[in-house]
Amino acid sequence: MAARPTKSYGKKKYNFKDNRFNLQPDMKGFLCTCNYGEKDCQKEAINLLREYSEEKDKSSKDTISTVEESGEIMDSLDAELESLSKKDNADWKKFTPSATGVGNCLFISTTVEDPCDLMYKILEDIEKTKVQKTKFLLRMLPILVTCKANITSIASACTILLPKYFSTEPTTFAIMFNHRYNNSVPRDKVIEELANQVVSFGQHTVDLSGGAKMTIIVEVVKSVCCLSVVRDYARFCKFNLLSVCGRPEKRTVEGEDGDTEKSSSPKVKKQEENNQVKENSEVEKMESEPGEENTEKSEN
Repeated sequence: MAARPTKSYGKKKYNFKDNRFNLQPDMKGFLCTCNYGEKDCQKEAINLLREYSEEKDKSSKDTISTVEESGEIMDSLDAELESLSKKDNADWKKFTPSATGVGNCLFISTTVEDPCDLMYKILEDIEKTKVQKTKFLLRMLPILVTCKANITSIASACTILLPKYFSTEPTTFAIMFNHRYNNSVPRDKVIEELANQVVSFGQHTVDLSGGAKMTIIVEVVKSVCCLSVVRDYARFCKFNLLSVCGRPEKRTVEGEDGDTEKSSSPKVKKQEENNQVKENSEVEKMESEPGEENTEKSEN
């Protein structure tokens, strides 16, 4: 006998995807990566972007509002509260996290006009102060536009993106291609297509030694391609925040005579101490040997 079909009781499950907070074409923002702790990385990225974007807004606009003497105090307070609520809503929408579907990789979409300018400000400040701003967030790439992950869409998006950076004076450039969870986009064909477009704008030369002035970033994340054009890619350590922070000048320690000595790592210091102990022991042996000979002569 055939088994009776089992009835399922309870609410029906609807399988649908909400793409409102997923990485999609026609977006701009910041591609962030970490080794672990995606939620903490997301919080650090948004807080960091809000911190420097607020400083930029303060420098561009004077946020202090003057109250007229003839106006009433309550009206001024109501106007200030309304302006603060509008500002909070604008800040909330300015940086929005978007899922990429790839582990330890997330995207922060933004309404900022040029994400690269904000990223340069963050990196230059970290490079100057040598203060570590993040613990989980490692790398943050500014993305100017996203498109579908195929050669046709990438080429059409670059025809709009590249003229802004390569239509002026000749410069050196490089192309950085990376893919995650996608093997259908041919790397060589994409690089060849973008290089031909750049060369068609002027007498630009390829520099693969790490000193290129402009770098075209192509990040393929599943079915979406993130595109950007940045400067000083090698100077900012491939936009790795911890690497930029971890390049302080060599510290010097004053000796007893006022001479400066370079501080070394703990392993080197331990090795130097061991070598010093060996040298001291050898000197003690050398000093003890003549004393022993003198005692023998006196006995004879």
